[in-house]
Formats: sequence, structure tokens, C-alpha cells
Amino acid sequence: MSAIKKASLFGLCCFLFLFSAVSRASIIEFHFTGQLTVLGSDASLVGQNAVDSTFTYDTSIGLGSGNLVIAPTVFYGLPLSLYNISMQKIDGGNLILGNMLADFGVNIGLPVSMVWDATGLMNAIDLGLQAGDVISGTTMKRDGLFYADVGSAIPSSDINQPILNQGPAPLATTMWNTTTLCTPGVDCIGNALSGGLGFTDDGIAGSPLIDGPFPGMQVSLDIGSGNSLTVVSVSAVPVPAAIWLFVSGFVGLIAVARRKRI
Repeated sequence: MSAIKKASLFGLCCFLFLFSAVSRASIIEFHFTGQLTVLGSDASLVGQNAVDSTFTYDTSIGLGSGNLVIAPTVFYGLPLSLYNISMQKIDGGNLILGNMLADFGVNIGLPVSMVWDATGLMNAIDLGLQAGDVISGTTMKRDGLFYADVGSAIPSSDINQPILNQGPAPLATTMWNTTTLCTPGVDCIGNALSGGLGFTDDGIAGSPLIDGPFPGMQVSLDIGSGNSLTVVSVSAVPVPAAIWLFVSGFVGLIAVARRKRI
């Protein structure tokens, strides 16, 4: 095989690989129900509330929606809301780093972070999700019928408090604590990216609150736990301009090679 043919074949293979990877990438919008659980620094149960909201996830970059709003609920007689929730998939596994802010009564902008075991979500995505698919616990249904077992993890709050018995969740909060990226008492309140990489396990669900009037309290947001994670829509990720530049350059090389052979 000539050098030109080899180069053309290699270029074609690279293009097909890149294009197929892009074509599989999607932005998925989910509606979910789940549980918000708060444990004390000794793993005692402080309280729990059902939650109901939506989020989007971009499979091409492993990031969740940057502005997920959970409608205010009532927690111990006070309004509670979580917002500015972000999700970042950690390379090399099925963990997702979550950061958010919480308003609780008169306390505004409390920084909250956690680490999810997203095995159930990732396995469902790998199966190829469609609008209308439902993941309830560890079961994925399509058109109302069983489609697959996605292996969702057990929320760590169930381990600390077996009486909760939420069951598997596509996004289950773990016992991993995040590394604090701000200075408590200085710039943590209102900081929507307070937790980062460098995880430690303290044996309690969630990651401790690092600022505000409730230090040491640990918050878990278990998405789809004992409830549902429903696919609202699936949108293809636009093909990056770099791919089209590669295509045009590849076509140009083939044209040049053909002219040289004539």
C-alpha cells in the first residue's frame, strides 16, 4: 500500500472515530424525585424531605446543569431551597462531584458539597437513553416495561440510618468528603464551588457543612432514591468546529494526492 493510501486510510479512521464519539454525545434533561437528608456529625438523623425537580447532563463533557433550582420545601418549619447546583464527573470512575448553595430560613448562601455514586446514571447513559425512559431505583424501564438493571448504588444515609430504607439511587450520595476550596468565615458563604477534589471518607453520608450556623451537619441529596429519574429530552451535542476543519483538511489532502497521481 502506498504512503498516500496509508495516510488517507489513517486520516479516515481518525475522522470516523472522532465523529462517532461526537455523534454519541448528548445533552439529557431529567426530571427526578428523591430525598434530601441531613445527618448530624455523629450520623444521627436530623431530618429528611422529599424533593422534586429537573437537571441536565452533558455526556460529552461530564457536566450537569449549572443552575438547577429545587423549589423551596419546608424543613423543621422553615423554608429550605437548594440552588446553583453543579455536577462534575470525576475521570476514571462513576463518581460525580456536586456543589450547591442552600437557603434555610434567614441563612442565605450556605455552601454545600457532596460526592455522588452515579453508577446507575452512567450505566443508563451507556445503554442509550431515550425520552420517556424511567429509572426507578436500580430498574430502567422503557415504554413502561423492564429494560435493564442499571446497578444503582445504595445511598450512604441508608447505611448510617437503615430505618430510612430509601433503596438504590441512580445518583446516591456517598460518605466521601470534599476538599474545602474556600476559607470559612471569609469567602465560603455564597461560594457555589466550595468543595473540590481530594476526597476523604469520614463514615457519614454527605460532606460536612463548612460555614454558617450548622457546622458539621452533613447533607445528602439522593436523586431517584426509591422514586424516579425520568428522561424528559435527549439532544445531540453540536459537532465542534474543529471536527469540520479536520474534515475539510482531510478532503483537501485527498484531492491533492489524487492530482499528484494524475
